[in-house]
Amino acid sequence: MSIHPHSAYYIKLGSGGHMEQASIEQNGTLWLSYKDVPHELCQNGQWEHVKSLLIQRGAKPSTATSHTNQIRAFYEADENTLWVTFYKNRLWYCFAEPGVTRLPDGSKTRDTKDGWKSTDVKGKSLEIGGLSGSLLSMQGYRGTVCTVREFKYLIRKINGETVPAEQTALDARTTLIQALEQIIKQLHWKDFELLTDLIFRQAGWQRVSQLGKTQKTLDLDLLSPIADERYLVQVKSSAGRQQFEQFQVNTSNMAEYRRYYFVVHTPVSGLTEASETETHKLWLPADIAKLVTQYGLIDWVIEKAT
Repeated sequence: MSIHPHSAYYIKLGSGGHMEQASIEQNGTLWLSYKDVPHELCQNGQWEHVKSLLIQRGAKPSTATSHTNQIRAFYEADENTLWVTFYKNRLWYCFAEPGVTRLPDGSKTRDTKDGWKSTDVKGKSLEIGGLSGSLLSMQGYRGTVCTVREFKYLIRKINGETVPAEQTALDARTTLIQALEQIIKQLHWKDFELLTDLIFRQAGWQRVSQLGKTQKTLDLDLLSPIADERYLVQVKSSAGRQQFEQFQVNTSNMAEYRRYYFVVHTPVSGLTEASETETHKLWLPADIAKLVTQYGLIDWVIEKAT
């Protein structure tokens, strides 16, 4: 179900995030330090007393006000306030139950309603790589609690929603990929072999050798210079399920390779129903079209087809 909070706060779970794992993975809580600030004053809403206490302990008035506001938000935010943080390269969010508990060491906690979540309402992981820099900039906040300025954007991401311009772009990309898929099927087998090579090279792989030059297939022996792993790639203009299964058998004892790719632009005889394994991967036109888009090879494919 979609969420509809009226406001949102970012919270840093401990200095350097030292309470993130306990709060998110174990306890399902919000955690606040401020161990020397009396729980009773906060619980009774005596915020001027809290501010005065912080000033007495050496804080500047402006700093004391900031700290007081952060503590107050932790204590007074209602059940419809969204809380977010960052942990293990993901955005996490929750709603909190009312009431604050003081722990023996003086720190404070609030229970979450249903634990912390790191996927949107549609089940997609909220990886930080897919979030805007404006939202991620909160990670640099030096305090503990702050208001989320990118509130509308945050709620759209959690609800898995897109604005009209985004949807237009997504629809255009889908149309482009579908068109590329049809163009790829028309490529001459030599061009298709070269395209496969270009895709892997764009992804950072280096070709060790090229085999089968006299055949209408191309075996690429590829090396990842960083991981020091080798891949074997066989390219066919047309193939069926039986050929893919034979490819699996033929390469099963080649222990020097990490993975084996069977790349086909015109699948026949049940190839689309064939099952991949952890080591043996199958690339069909739709897969190749997406990679062409991802690695900026669109113009190359169009030029080869015209």
